[in-house]
Amino acid sequence: MKKTRKKPIFQKIGFLLAAFFALLVPMAYSNGGCVKIADDVFVQLTSAPVAPRVGSQTSYLFSFANRQGLISREINGTLRITKNGETVFSNAFKTSDGILAQKYNYQSPGMYEIFFDFSVGGKNYKPEDFLVEAVDWKTMSNGKNYFADKIIFLLAGIVIGAISIKFISKRASSKK
Repeated sequence: MKKTRKKPIFQKIGFLLAAFFALLVPMAYSNGGCVKIADDVFVQLTSAPVAPRVGSQTSYLFSFANRQGLISREINGTLRITKNGETVFSNAFKTSDGILAQKYNYQSPGMYEIFFDFSVGGKNYKPEDFLVEAVDWKTMSNGKNYFADKIIFLLAGIVIGAISIKFISKRASSKK
């Protein structure tokens, strides 16, 4: 019988750590959310991407729920996006399934507020505003190219990880 040599535990741990950190990159750009409460109604904002980017479309999903779940009655209202107190977008909406999908393309970086005024069954609601920061993806770090900084950081992490794994595996094999 041919003996198969088991991989040292350090190699397995190194591989698992590398895989874990590699998975963190997509998670950093995943959806984000926030919940506001208006009396007995919860309004949840989910956005993709988490930080809206200037010049790119941001997809929003607003969920209206109460303690029993999504509201299945008709909801009428207005959604407004403002910057520095000035309305930059307004949309009257009607939904009967408790979900409102909205897309918006931010034109300039800065802080924006998303306001809702809506009614369910004749009762008016006005939850707190959602605060959103739109960022200029290309110049997020003081006029430098932000994307290039991330690539350099990623490559440096890969090199350091490879060297660490090599060092740990040599050290483990020399102890045998």
